[in-house]
Amino acid sequence: MSNIAKVLKAEIMRISRKEAKGATQGIGKSNTWLRKIVADLKKRVVLLEKENKRLVETMRKYQIESPQKPDEETGKARLTSKGIRTLRRKLRLSQLDFGKLLGTTAHSVYLWEKKEGALKVRDKTRQALLSIREVGAGEAREKLAVAETKNRRTRASAPKTKKAK
Repeated sequence: MSNIAKVLKAEIMRISRKEAKGATQGIGKSNTWLRKIVADLKKRVVLLEKENKRLVETMRKYQIESPQKPDEETGKARLTSKGIRTLRRKLRLSQLDFGKLLGTTAHSVYLWEKKEGALKVRDKTRQALLSIREVGAGEAREKLAVAETKNRRTRASAPKTKKAK
């Protein structure tokens, strides 16, 4: 009689192991698959962080340094197209050079000079405009030359990319 109990007990254990293994087999496969995905995502995060760091450094090189003015002074200053045109002519700069000095495009300068009334410009541009109000023509040319040499050096060191067709 004890022999039947042992055989019955062994059979119950074998069947229960088989059922447990079948129930957990899918979990094991999905667990392995998820671990691979997590590992791939970690690699991508590391690569993206490196790329982000490189881009931040590149942007720092290209930024033109402009002295910061207090916010209350920049908020009160009224910029008009006539004022922009007068300032540009006082500095004896073309629209292209004036735009480079401010960190904008020549087309932006053109639009500012043609617009009627008060101008709405970004804070960074407003601060740059207010900082060059006190500058003379010679000093403006020097700042422009320094900015251009900085850009040339950073562009020469930047990796060149091919254009996609």
